[in-house]
Order: sequence, then structure tokens, then C-alpha cells
Amino acid sequence: MSEQAEELELHELMQPTILDGGSAPSIPEHLALKPEKLIWLYEDSEWEEFVLEWATQLHHQYRKVRRSGGSNDHGVDVVGFATDHGFDGEWDCFQCKMYGSAITAKTAFPEIIKVVLSTMAGHYAWPRLYRFAAPKGIGQGLANIIDTPSLLKAAVVKELTKDKSVLVRQIGDVPLGDVLGAIDDADFSIFGAFEVHELIADHSATKWHSVRFGVSLPPRPLAPVPSVAPSAHEQRYIEKLMNVYNELSTNLSCSPANVHEWPTSRSRHYERQRVAFYSAEALRVFARDAVPEGTFEALQDEIYDAVIETHDREFSSGLDRLYAVTEVARVVPLAANGLVPVVYMRDRTGICHQLSNNDRLEWVV
Repeated sequence: MSEQAEELELHELMQPTILDGGSAPSIPEHLALKPEKLIWLYEDSEWEEFVLEWATQLHHQYRKVRRSGGSNDHGVDVVGFATDHGFDGEWDCFQCKMYGSAITAKTAFPEIIKVVLSTMAGHYAWPRLYRFAAPKGIGQGLANIIDTPSLLKAAVVKELTKDKSVLVRQIGDVPLGDVLGAIDDADFSIFGAFEVHELIADHSATKWHSVRFGVSLPPRPLAPVPSVAPSAHEQRYIEKLMNVYNELSTNLSCSPANVHEWPTSRSRHYERQRVAFYSAEALRVFARDAVPEGTFEALQDEIYDAVIETHDREFSSGLDRLYAVTEVARVVPLAANGLVPVVYMRDRTGICHQLSNNDRLEWVV
């Protein structure tokens, strides 16, 4: 067979087949709660986790993103550090407010004063950006001034200097004149607020979105066609396949270099195993950006647990063991894993070869 014909056959083998038979049925769209509605059910900590996940997708802007909420957080819930200098360098603050209604000046002004006081106390440098994040957004009164720094600053000063102001009680022993001076010098253009639909739209690009909201995973790209010669990361499972074929061979020492000399049934089997391995590798790469860390490894473990009892039985040949193990892998239900909706049948076989590549499975023993 010519190299061009072989490549064409491999392309045909790589086309997606029907999705995994063990997939959990998707929830009909008209019955599923929209993310905006689900978010309204969150506790404070869940909302902060959501905002942290959202901020993490801005990795190109930050050297580090972390959650900093707590009783002594100095008004910082989620922080993104733009440099390696942490709070001493440029940093952005995302202040999470899980309220049943839109946040108002009564809520926002004390948080702004926290930033002023914490900066004066040396807890951190004045942030580069400060955004309120609230599921119900901000009230109209606050919306009218928050995007106009001069109006926002004037409103905070007015509240701070009126009789019996709660903000005066907040500053405690710090001289009012010093606080007013710090406000006057401060850049209030950093303050603003997110709309929840903006956060959800950006969050949809994260690997947590499908699991958090029960929505479909993004489209899965096609796997690459296997290279003509096995690559470095394939060597171990390929070696084990050669052991399988050579165990049965009487007049030919099988190797990837002489596959064109093999019996057709054996060479076709070898091609299918490589296609399956490449498909599983493509799923592993896809999972890295589409689902939470550890999801793909959990899928591998689930298949390992399903096949290991069969693997450890006595077989007359390595090929019999390989067939038996991959047959079990193809029928085991996998409904508990977040990747199930995009698992192809060949991925199951490919994961067996990944496990072989990592020396968790053997064929000729």
C-alpha cells in the first residue's frame, strides 16, 4: 500500500464515531436553570469561588490569581497580581458581594474606605483596578456615579463628613483629615462594577464552566493522524504491542519499521491501536482546558478499575489479554465523569494503551 493510501485510511479511521454509550443524558435546555439563576442560590463562599475561576481565565494578565477573602482580608476577596511583587506591585481587586438585591452606596462606600485605610496602613499599594462583583449588580444610584471618578470621590467625601456618619466610626482613631487627604490624592478611576452576564460569558471559557452549570462542553477538535514512525512518547506501549505480535509470529520479527510486511489483519490491528492512542491523547489535551484538573486522570482510573480484574486473569496469549481488556473498557459505564459526553469509543481503547504506556497494564506476562 502506498504512503498516500495509508494516510487516507488513517484519516478515515480518525473520523469521530458515535459518542460513548455510557454517556449521561443531557438535561433538556428548557428544563435547565440558566447560570444567572443558579448563581442566585450560591452561598458567599461559592460566589467567591466562581469569581476566582473567572479571574483565572485572565491568566495572560496576571502572574498569580488567588482568593483572599476572610475576616482580616483588608477589603480584598479575589486578587490578581500583575507582577511578582504581589501587593507591592500592580494588582487588581475583585470584591464579591453575594446579596439578594443590587448593591448600593451604603454597601460600596465602606468597602472603598477599607481600601483607603489599608493603603494608608501599608497593607498594600493602591490597586490598579477595583471591581465590585455582585449577582444582582449595582443599584441605579451607585451606577450613576461609580463610572465618574470625580462624582464617586465627592459622594464618599460627603458621606464621610456628614453628622453621625457610619464611615467616621469605621475609620476609628485615624484622623479624619488624614483620610480626606488620602482620598483627595487617590485615583478613583479604579472603581467600577461587573454585570453578572459579563462574568458568565467570560467564565464560559474556563475549564470549570461545564461542571459548574451542567452545560455542554465546547466542541472537541479532531485528533491528529498518527505519525508514520512512532513518536518518543509512544515508545513504551508500542514496545508492548510488538511483544504481543511477536509472541504469535513464527517467521517475522515485527517492528514499526516493517509493518508493511505484516499480515493485513495484524497491521490493521496495529493501526487501530495507534489511532485509539492518539484519540485518547487528544482527549487528554482537550481536558486540560475544558474541565477541572484531575478529570481526565479520574477517567483513566475508572477504566483501570474496570479492566484490572480481567487483565489479571490467565490468558493463552498477550493478544487474548489485550482483546479482553479493551472489550471490557468499551462497555463499562462511565456516567460519573465530566468528560463522558465527549468520549469516543476509541478513546476507551486508547486509554488502555495510555495505561500500558505508563506501565499500569501489561499484555505479555
